[in-house]
Amino acid sequence: MDARLIHLAQTALAVFLEALPFLVLGSLVSACMEVFVPRAWVERRAPRSLPGALAFGVALGTVLPTCECGVVPVVRRMLSKGVPVPAAVAYMLAAPVVNPVVMVSTWVAFRGDMTMTALRAAVVAATAVAVGISVCRMAVDEAMRPDAGSAAHLCGCGCGHDHAEHRTATAAPLLPRFGEVHAAGMASVSAGGEQAVPVPAAAPASRAAQWHGVARHMTADLLDACAWLLPGALAAATFRAFTPPEALFLFMDTPALAIPAMMGLAVLLSVCSEADAFVAASFVGFPASARLAFVALGPMLDLKLMAMYGAAFRRGLVLRLVVLPTLCVWAACMLLAGLGVLE
Repeated sequence: MDARLIHLAQTALAVFLEALPFLVLGSLVSACMEVFVPRAWVERRAPRSLPGALAFGVALGTVLPTCECGVVPVVRRMLSKGVPVPAAVAYMLAAPVVNPVVMVSTWVAFRGDMTMTALRAAVVAATAVAVGISVCRMAVDEAMRPDAGSAAHLCGCGCGHDHAEHRTATAAPLLPRFGEVHAAGMASVSAGGEQAVPVPAAAPASRAAQWHGVARHMTADLLDACAWLLPGALAAATFRAFTPPEALFLFMDTPALAIPAMMGLAVLLSVCSEADAFVAASFVGFPASARLAFVALGPMLDLKLMAMYGAAFRRGLVLRLVVLPTLCVWAACMLLAGLGVLE
């Protein structure tokens, strides 16, 4: 077999396995949010003003660290729970970078360079706010695809898919719904009339049903995201396997060329945000502003993320998530290069 094909397969598998743990974590967080966090509780506490929503989204990323490989399922669940679109979008873009784990990894990769570490967080946070402002008038139904979580099109299990055409009278779900188990338990103790009260034995059944629900939601989110992660991993691996290294050397000396080149490389390589700083630091011949562009854009836009965005959100939001981060990161890095902040 061609050595390049072997390298392609190995690289695709490496990208997939690198992202998978964070995708599992993101699916678990989103499933727990669906089962244990009531929609009314979220709606009461999520800020409604635009500044509050944006600040809430960015700040949440520092306390709820989620890699970009698993953030899309979390945001889908946040939107279905009533979190405003600007807050959810700001969180989705900022969380993979502003969390402490990625900040420390960036500091280590760039050998204690606090300027690079701080500028990475600042550029990403500013971009997240800018994209959040652009969707300030967007409703949840305008942001999410109907088959990705819109309440009007979901089945009762809340897994994010419409199973209406596949259900039959005899088809039973793999796991019982929490509401069905709870209703059955209450019916069994209320048969004696109005004076009947729930017995303590019903509590364990309800808790077990909740964890069954977590397993169901997590499985559905994980399988859906993996179906879109794999094509992104293959695309990134194809670029790595068939692009000659000397093709990148043409862009080293000029920031005006190096910055777009590193941005394109970040999109194509699709490296996880917890490891991309080490990749960027290895491009020692490129200007620091170009390496900043790599670590700023990659966690907000790469091949696997574009596939996941397309599966979860409507076209209008997807276009904003592709175009605005690209423009914001390019403008910020060009400005920093012109001011000589990083050179």
